Amino acid sequence: MMYDFMLAWRNIRNRPIQALVPIVVVALAIALSVSVIVVADATQEGIIDASDPFGMLVVGRSGSGQELVLSSVLLQGVPIGNIPYSVYEELANDEVRVQLAVPLAFGDNVNGARLIGTDRNFLELRSSQFAPPAFQVVEGFWFDDEGSFEAVLGWEAARQLGLTVGDQFRSIHGVGRGIAENQHTERYTIVGILGRSNTAYDTAVYTQLESMWNAHEHEDDNHDDGETPFTIGRVELQEVGGAAERGEVTAVLVLPTGFSEQIQIAQQFYLDPTLQAAFPGQELSELIGILNQGQQALNLIGYLVLGIAGLTIFLSMYSAILARRQALAIMRSLGSTRLSIFRMTIFETLLISLIGAILGRILGYGLAMAFAYVFSIQNAIPMPVRFLWDLEAVLWILSIGVGLLAGLIPAWMAYRVNVVDNLFSS
Repeated sequence: MMYDFMLAWRNIRNRPIQALVPIVVVALAIALSVSVIVVADATQEGIIDASDPFGMLVVGRSGSGQELVLSSVLLQGVPIGNIPYSVYEELANDEVRVQLAVPLAFGDNVNGARLIGTDRNFLELRSSQFAPPAFQVVEGFWFDDEGSFEAVLGWEAARQLGLTVGDQFRSIHGVGRGIAENQHTERYTIVGILGRSNTAYDTAVYTQLESMWNAHEHEDDNHDDGETPFTIGRVELQEVGGAAERGEVTAVLVLPTGFSEQIQIAQQFYLDPTLQAAFPGQELSELIGILNQGQQALNLIGYLVLGIAGLTIFLSMYSAILARRQALAIMRSLGSTRLSIFRMTIFETLLISLIGAILGRILGYGLAMAFAYVFSIQNAIPMPVRFLWDLEAVLWILSIGVGLLAGLIPAWMAYRVNVVDNLFSS
């Protein structure tokens, strides 16, 4: 049997072009399946991990619950609107039903990094009851809630902006880059930097609610006066969008004291036509469900490509057997059995399929890691690329199955080669 295997390998080496085409097709099919499934798994794990500290209620303006969660938890998209600050005060003072309430005010940015107005309660967010705080100051200190125009940088924001404690910046009105003339005149002083939390909030900059309100009271007078936005003169600030005015916040993160209290709070805001309370877990689960539907469609394409790969192997081997009939007849005349020739042909198709499968895994995991890296850089949401053992088992079975099926007919043709007709053909 080992001799048959070596003959199969020699046959592949003797016709590299004919073998390379099916190998590439198999590799592309496997790479597509691997990259899609691994990226989907990494995306799901990344979203779940990034939302862990916010696994509570999100209270905001009525509208799409998914948009509210995406803008408040993952910092994706434009906030759907603002709500009165009194809503936060009512929740913060509800000691019976509310364990923690965190205000969030959006509306400005620092060279694309969102500027978020909040208070010290933000530092109490954690992934579980007994877990350490998700956001901890590692350099400097957290700003005084009663102070003004002090800021704390998220881990990724500090890296991207190139700022540190003691530097100053001016913000731009809105949540995305846009018009430089919307720059505010007030300067924020950086007093602290947070450690890495592996959430989208690593890309944000934090300040007092009062500071954001003060900046927008005179926004009509805020314009570019020709000065450099940062005292270290690194980048120009640009942005467009809306903002929370005095007496407003964009959303409130609420940690209820218990499950029944959570339901009560949700029902309370359900009955209010201007407000809503969204469950991050529920909304993100629906989002992941949508992503899974796309993954299933791409998986189907991967299976179709794998089927095409099987046909390619079959055609390659079919042509090879037709061209090799005289050589097979010579092998038979020299003592090779029909079974030996059958095994040699099957080994050849299996080798082509398995080489393609190995290359496909390398390419697939490589593409998945590249996508995860780019996504993490853009959104500060780590995407853990894992080696999926369940997927590997399925793909190996498919690869072997494709190789066997593609080789059966050519192997049967080789098995039935007539020695006399092909050895002494005119």
